Amino acid sequence: MNKGLLIGAAALFCVNALLFSNPTLAQDQRGDWAVTGADSGQTGWQKDEQGLSPETASSFTYLWKIKLGQPSKNPESFSEPLLAGRLINAQGFKDFVYWASADTLYGVDSALGNLIWKKQYKSGPASSGCEVSSLGFLMEPPVVINFNARRKRAPGTPRPPDPPAALPTERRLGVAPGGGYFGLKGIYVLTPDGMLHEQVMTTGDDFAPPVKFLPPASGGSYGMNFTNKTIYTATGRNCNSVPNGIWAIDLSKPEYPVTKYSTEKTHTLALTGPIVTPEGTAIFVTSPATSDPSQHPGSVVATDKDLKITDWFTPADGMASATSISPVTFPFKEKQLVAAPGKDGSIVLLDASSLGGADHHSPLFETTPIAKPGAKHAWDGFASWTDKAGTTWVYASISTEVSLSDGSVKISGPTPHGGVVAFKVEDNDGKLALKPVWVSADMVNPAPPRIANGVVVALSGGDAATHATLYVLNSATGAELYSSKNTVPTYTHLSGVAVGDSHAFFTDHENVLYAFGIPLEH
Repeated sequence: MNKGLLIGAAALFCVNALLFSNPTLAQDQRGDWAVTGADSGQTGWQKDEQGLSPETASSFTYLWKIKLGQPSKNPESFSEPLLAGRLINAQGFKDFVYWASADTLYGVDSALGNLIWKKQYKSGPASSGCEVSSLGFLMEPPVVINFNARRKRAPGTPRPPDPPAALPTERRLGVAPGGGYFGLKGIYVLTPDGMLHEQVMTTGDDFAPPVKFLPPASGGSYGMNFTNKTIYTATGRNCNSVPNGIWAIDLSKPEYPVTKYSTEKTHTLALTGPIVTPEGTAIFVTSPATSDPSQHPGSVVATDKDLKITDWFTPADGMASATSISPVTFPFKEKQLVAAPGKDGSIVLLDASSLGGADHHSPLFETTPIAKPGAKHAWDGFASWTDKAGTTWVYASISTEVSLSDGSVKISGPTPHGGVVAFKVEDNDGKLALKPVWVSADMVNPAPPRIANGVVVALSGGDAATHATLYVLNSATGAELYSSKNTVPTYTHLSGVAVGDSHAFFTDHENVLYAFGIPLEH
């Protein structure tokens, strides 16, 4: 048996047992960031944050950076670091940050910035134009165990026997290797040959044989999502006749069935993959590449668990011209809502159970134009959280000029390139609305915002003429609490931000991983 795999499995068993058996420790800040946008709805909300707040943001600072391989010649793929806290390997307890280049997955000590392991994939050269700069990857969220519920067995009733541990030759992707409640959770990687791999989180070793997900040389996925033992991704590069669309693989079944929805002449704008509701509805935005209404161009589209179209919303006057859009889904009272682009320049609030009403053109609410009509959008994103007072907020990153004429909105200055706009979700006698509250300072190619304990972490990605800048803003007022100013010398490219343990992580276009945050005591 692989020694590294033994160490990883045994170590994770021990640390999971320690964490779940100690109620005090289990309630401490963990800072995991298992998928893009923190959860399957891509809310961008780090719910476990405790140390970072408006009061402590003055301690936020640059911590470290590490170069992770050589950048790809083709920069057209999204990437976002992932975080896993309190794992244990041969060196002891470690918090990990993970990132993937075009052919390698890296595991880095998130506190010190030291490379712990790397795993290179040899899937063969991709066809011209189908190369990626970053592999798709995600983690399965850890199982949450309610020990109090388990203790309600009748007195004297023995605990059910644990299933036997799987032998090394019997290991299957997505299936915990050991018996009992403390199964090893892996990190999944999708390579350009369409194979889905699973690696041991503490060592990078292969856990189980890879399985087929996408056709070969698909050009890599736009992004990945995970919920209910199902991994979702999107394609849209028109590589080797691989159809544009949404794909899903079911890890709960031995045959690993794959389903797909082909968008045909349109293509998905799902740079970060589709968002997924708790009920398993996958939602994404399509391009206006055809006038055929049966293809639902320029729409917000929903599919069921089998990726069959169930609903859609199409703005009556056409959607803005965009390259990529990352919407968000979140609960509000008895509804599951979606924030997404509306007609040219506006933002809509949709009911996830009936996106556009009976006529597929009627949102719950539509704002006035937030972005300058007719402008080209590179990458717009959304985020949402509910503050301690019970107010639900929605944040939008706009990649073109923000144009708000509402005099009640706090404006930080001209925003010719873009920025972050904050809204409150209001309920006026059953009629929902998005009320704009503040607009950030000007940002060039802003990434989708992240929220943690009363602050917004916003990354101005920059471009070839402008360096990236990381901001920490007050989530209620938009006041600037921290700016990295000139710390990052170059720009990012389609990089998301991961937040955890009072830290923020992202990469620049040269494959340099950065860590900012409140320094931890050692």
